[in-house]
Amino acid sequence: MKRGFTLLLSLILALCLVQGAAAANFVEIVTEVKPASGDLAPGEQVTAHVVVKLTGSGEKGTFNPKEELEAYTELEDPEWDYTVLVNKQGIPKQTSSRYLRLLGWDLSYPDENDVTIDYALSGKVPSVTQTSETALFRLRQLDEDGKVWPGNELLIERTVINPGDVDKTRDLREEQIRELRTSIDEYTALGVNVAQAEQLYQQADDKVDQSKTAGYSQANVLLADAGTIIEQAEASLEDAYASKLIDGAQVTIDKVNGDVSYFINNRSMSGDTRVTAIQNKVALAETKLSQAKDFRDNKDYYQSRLNANEAQLTANEALAMSTELREDIGEGGLLPDFSGLGTYVIIIVVVVVIAGIGFVIYRRFNKWDELG
Repeated sequence: MKRGFTLLLSLILALCLVQGAAAANFVEIVTEVKPASGDLAPGEQVTAHVVVKLTGSGEKGTFNPKEELEAYTELEDPEWDYTVLVNKQGIPKQTSSRYLRLLGWDLSYPDENDVTIDYALSGKVPSVTQTSETALFRLRQLDEDGKVWPGNELLIERTVINPGDVDKTRDLREEQIRELRTSIDEYTALGVNVAQAEQLYQQADDKVDQSKTAGYSQANVLLADAGTIIEQAEASLEDAYASKLIDGAQVTIDKVNGDVSYFINNRSMSGDTRVTAIQNKVALAETKLSQAKDFRDNKDYYQSRLNANEAQLTANEALAMSTELREDIGEGGLLPDFSGLGTYVIIIVVVVVIAGIGFVIYRRFNKWDELG
């Protein structure tokens, strides 16, 4: 029984702690930052305006008198203008410290009062050794032990650019531009349609050139855009190359299908085993080609090229077979084609020849009888 009571008490205490951890005594009602968006560069001037409303702590009034409200910034040369407004009345104050702490005693009023804190901050973006997130404004509620309960924090941060990282990115983009130029020239030599890739190449090159005279923040955006455009150009080349291989295989397949149609419709060879073999071969090529199109549409250009090449090789074999068969049977004429009938044709020809000879002999004997 004692153990059960102890366990119940522990659960109650844990729930109390969870409730305390989840209960912040302020809520954000205004947040304005200038510049409003985008990455920041070292030395850039930034301003932030934040207004929070105290939401009360039950019997302890608008704020727990044993706790603190701490504002902080990583901006250099910070200048704070802040006012604790009680029922919209307050005295503006200033400080240049990175930390701005307000004691709970100065924020604790009976619940019927309206208490807000107006923070106006300005400062310069600090230098960084690598591009990273920097806290422009952070507001935390600290308990009597100086700890922050999870969730009792307001954080405004932005990415600050290291100029060295921008220079490295530009060097990378210029190298990618050179490689793209080489690829475009190689694909042009192969007969690939590179018109779209050429257009994207020029766009990416222009972005890189513009970044050389832009501020670091804008340069970072331009170089990021250039990277995206280069990827699009590379994909365009791969798509165009796969499409060229697919189109080439399709031409050969169409030629073979034309021969098959000729054999069946013009030469009455639908039952010829040689025609059937050609049909099977071209069907395999068509399957490979269909797979190549699917891979291309799914942007798996490497596999698309492999299947297109296999389709071309198979179609070439089918074309060689149909060409050989055409040569074997000739172009035909007014008489129907008897190729493929084999032994039956030979037998019929022999019978016709023997009958002709017999007829001639018969006529001669009849003439002798008449002459007596």
